[in-house]
Amino acid sequence: MKTNPTHSLRTSRRPGFSLIEVTLAIGVVGIAILSLVGILGSTFQQVDDIMQTNRALAGVTRLIGALDKPRTIAYLPTGSTAQNTKYINQTGTVTPALDPSSDATDFDLAYRLLANAATSATAVWVYVYDRKLVASVKDASYKSSSELNYNLNANPSVMEVAIAASDNFTPDMLTTRNVVGTPMRVRLTLSRLLIGQRYALVTSGVNAGEPSSTQWTVGTALPSDPKQYALAYLPIVAEFFPHDFSDSTVFKVREENPILVQNIVISR
Repeated sequence: MKTNPTHSLRTSRRPGFSLIEVTLAIGVVGIAILSLVGILGSTFQQVDDIMQTNRALAGVTRLIGALDKPRTIAYLPTGSTAQNTKYINQTGTVTPALDPSSDATDFDLAYRLLANAATSATAVWVYVYDRKLVASVKDASYKSSSELNYNLNANPSVMEVAIAASDNFTPDMLTTRNVVGTPMRVRLTLSRLLIGQRYALVTSGVNAGEPSSTQWTVGTALPSDPKQYALAYLPIVAEFFPHDFSDSTVFKVREENPILVQNIVISR
């Protein structure tokens, strides 16, 4: 029986993809991968933003408590490696001293700290962060009293508010304060809620002790003496930024959007 060589040659060939088809397929897969990477990148950024906002919201609560009780605000001197710190009301840590007679009320301390914070140039910068409390505990396995065991995992953490020397929170401070995570940098300025308020008292004459006719305008500092302040409250604005350890000469003039803006009212 004779066979058809042409028929045998055709049936022995296997179907395949052309170069054009392979190139198109690779292009489609590449576009899909790039789209997926873009979506994932946007998702990760949104998750990070949410986490930063949640940290700032927690920081607001702690900041309000610290401004109500300013003696809980720590002062961190430059180059300090000690765990213990002074507090802002102590003479010499902040100029001028917030508590020169050591008997100022909590409102007086907060007022003296913020009275000049009328603009971004004169704003008060504080830092809010989680700090792990680490206490030295004698381990029963040690015989010598000088050998101590530090159990980092068994100790709780607290949220602390601090003012750093020259407004710079440095990596050294991060280590010495046992900071967990990244600090939040907060800019405090006087609130626009003061606009139109008769904020100062008359100091002499028949109307001494009465509110003066002068109304507060944006950029105006308050009287340095809290006794000359006419209102029963002090409204401020707190702007939260993630701290990247930039020098204060850099971040104070840098344009950046806060992750949270909060109005806070401090009462007498």
